[in-house]
Amino acid sequence: MNALNTWLQHGFNVVLTATFVFSSVYFILTVIALILRKQSAVPVVAAQGELPRVTVQIPTYNELAALHCAERCLAFDYPQDRLQILIGDDSSDADISASIDAFSAKNLRIKVCRRGNNAGFKPGNLNHMLEETTGDYILILDSDFLPEKDFLRRLVQPVVENPSLAGVQAGWHITNVHQNLTTLMGAGIINVIHVVILPLIKRFAHTGVFCGSGELVRKDLLVENGGWTPGALTEDIDYSLRVIAAGHRIAYLENLHVSCEVPYTPRDLFRQQMRWAYGVMRAFMNHGWTLLCSRAAHARAKLAAFCFGGGYIMIFLFILTAIMGLLNIASTWGITLVDSLHPALNLIANTTINFLLTCGMLISSLCASFIAGASLRNLGKLIFASLTLGIVLIFFVGKGLFKAFFGLPMHWFMVRKNGNAIA
Repeated sequence: MNALNTWLQHGFNVVLTATFVFSSVYFILTVIALILRKQSAVPVVAAQGELPRVTVQIPTYNELAALHCAERCLAFDYPQDRLQILIGDDSSDADISASIDAFSAKNLRIKVCRRGNNAGFKPGNLNHMLEETTGDYILILDSDFLPEKDFLRRLVQPVVENPSLAGVQAGWHITNVHQNLTTLMGAGIINVIHVVILPLIKRFAHTGVFCGSGELVRKDLLVENGGWTPGALTEDIDYSLRVIAAGHRIAYLENLHVSCEVPYTPRDLFRQQMRWAYGVMRAFMNHGWTLLCSRAAHARAKLAAFCFGGGYIMIFLFILTAIMGLLNIASTWGITLVDSLHPALNLIANTTINFLLTCGMLISSLCASFIAGASLRNLGKLIFASLTLGIVLIFFVGKGLFKAFFGLPMHWFMVRKNGNAIA
């Protein structure tokens, strides 16, 4: 038993050290992001004669919120002869499809694309709309995204200046962040990506990644690369890795935002993050080696891409730390840092110390949320949410990573948001 206890203790210390290192990296990256953060001007509006032809694609599945998104797109300050708007309706609810058809009949600039099933999930829908796409660039908007009137004219500015770009990604602004603890948690995750990670990648590697919505994609390059990968649960990351490996850049506009929502129930947030973890893991398993060996991709772009997915390494280490810690407790109830304390106090002391050593990701989330506009009162709620919902969330993400690594199937499912229920 002593040998087993010693092995478990050494194993726990190794995993804890690795977790501490990755946590420290997150903390350092957050500090760097705060230091380098600058309120640069939102891109100027491109001149009328320079505006490219754009097709807006709104993929939807039983979501009437798509109509509100389409209304915003109809109001774009953009030449009508250079703007096409498609709704890709994969709905299984006939009433929702009828409402979409009625909306299209009243707004003749809207074209509905329908294929009668949800094969290949969202990327299958996007590929189907690609057949009807006339624009040189594609603006993809999930149904709960609500862009402002001048959003598109500002979004196209980087490709007007540099047509070789693979596309442009806008920042996300969460509108229901204060709804409850679940939305605070979900918004905190999004804020880390859009306030810390993507701005740093932009400055370090002069590139970005596509995030699935609020993205402008160059059509000819997409077609050349075979379109979206059918069935991919994060088709955005899958395609990003492919174009970065081919030596292309993606612009990120950190000061141009599009409004959207996060799930408002714990179950939907857990399932969303599990699906994202699965999709990102599969994308790196499918394209990571190609990217690593690519001669076309710059070394910084490679490092940036792998850093973007590095958060899931942190989640894996969290889970491994918890498992090793529990095994230690179960086998010894006495392997502690302070032997003179009662075992229960030892457990509390060690848990507190371990938390302080590995809370870099939480600090990053708090700082990102504060930058995004959260108050001190809400930051306290976010800490509480992270220590309650966040613990459960870690294991759902771990499940997604496990299933992806072992090639187990993950089915697509609809995530409820406030906008989905709009009548």
